[in-house]
Amino acid sequence: MRSSTYKILAWVGAIIFFAFAFYAIESHSRPKLNFPETVVNFTADNVMGGKSDYASEKGTATLIVLTASWCPACRAELPVLKQFYEEFEPKGLKILMIDEDDSKKVARKYKKSMDIPWTMLHWNYDAIKALGNPGVIPVSFVVDKDDKIQHVDVGSLNELKVRHELKRLLGL
Repeated sequence: MRSSTYKILAWVGAIIFFAFAFYAIESHSRPKLNFPETVVNFTADNVMGGKSDYASEKGTATLIVLTASWCPACRAELPVLKQFYEEFEPKGLKILMIDEDDSKKVARKYKKSMDIPWTMLHWNYDAIKALGNPGVIPVSFVVDKDDKIQHVDVGSLNELKVRHELKRLLGL
């Protein structure tokens, strides 16, 4: 009887130990995403040539999207982004895409092949730092006219939430 009680206590202790160990490892391996409250101006190379900065590309509402040509989720959300652009660009929406491909040449080819009508910048440390250096893509930021970040989607875009935020910011 005593032997079985010790075995049960040993198993319970081992389970508790491994549960705490798993929690400790998992909580430290998960990225901590801390986004800024506002977007500060940044300058980056336009993939079509020259330089551009956030201040000259923003609108009444701005959708900033971190993307790359090799990212399947990034490609999958392009039809929704194009729909937003067609619907809301005449009302003051600007989309600013920051491409994280290794070269501007690859980014330019991606922009042309996917028929992306809005400005695409090639990533640099200032641009990524201004957006909180998320370390993942896609990431979409809905930003108001005062540069305050109103909504962030990490991973695939939440079409309904982003549409709601854009309509609110554009007064629709």
